Amino acid sequence: PVFSPDGNTAYVLNCAIECGGTQPSANYLPGTQASVSYLPTAGILIQSGAPVPPGSNTLVTATVPIPGGATDAIANGNTLYVAGQQPQSDGLFAGVLSVLDTPSQRVLSSYSISDGNHTKMVFGDDNTLWVGSQLCTAGERYQQVLRGAQIQYGCLTMFNTATNTVASIDSYKGDATGIAAITNLGKIYTAEGGQVYIYSTVDGSALDNT
Repeated sequence: PVFSPDGNTAYVLNCAIECGGTQPSANYLPGTQASVSYLPTAGILIQSGAPVPPGSNTLVTATVPIPGGATDAIANGNTLYVAGQQPQSDGLFAGVLSVLDTPSQRVLSSYSISDGNHTKMVFGDDNTLWVGSQLCTAGERYQQVLRGAQIQYGCLTMFNTATNTVASIDSYKGDATGIAAITNLGKIYTAEGGQVYIYSTVDGSALDNT
């Protein structure tokens, strides 16, 4: 789960078909489509060693379908950014970043990002969100490149949260297995393909890492 900034809600992600679930039908059924469930934490926060108080069972209060997939998420105020993959007509998956307004329980918008299994999400300076994935060459973008499309297909995406735009998708360097933000210095350190890279949060350009 991913917790809300105030800690009162746990957002439980269901990756569904991306993690081996069944193809969702036209009518949404829980478990068949990627989703985010709201689980209040008040009844489940119990100090270590303390007995479970009676009547402390907590139920999910809402489940929101996420058409773009849900394997990782990160919260900023009332906004939950959810990364995942959406099945395509050719059987491959395409990376999608969904912007969920948590109070209204609505997906406001979605954006095409790097393909692959998304496991890293970090906020950086300059209103940036960095999303890293693994196995991005197994997705739709790489297949489009093989067909002649002039697009990037790397495993790292920089998203601008102020303008709601995909600022850049990095060129392929291998799986993006780690991301660390160096706040107030405008830098992001990443681990891609076993190598450390440094990027500027201003424009996503690579900085000297020697």
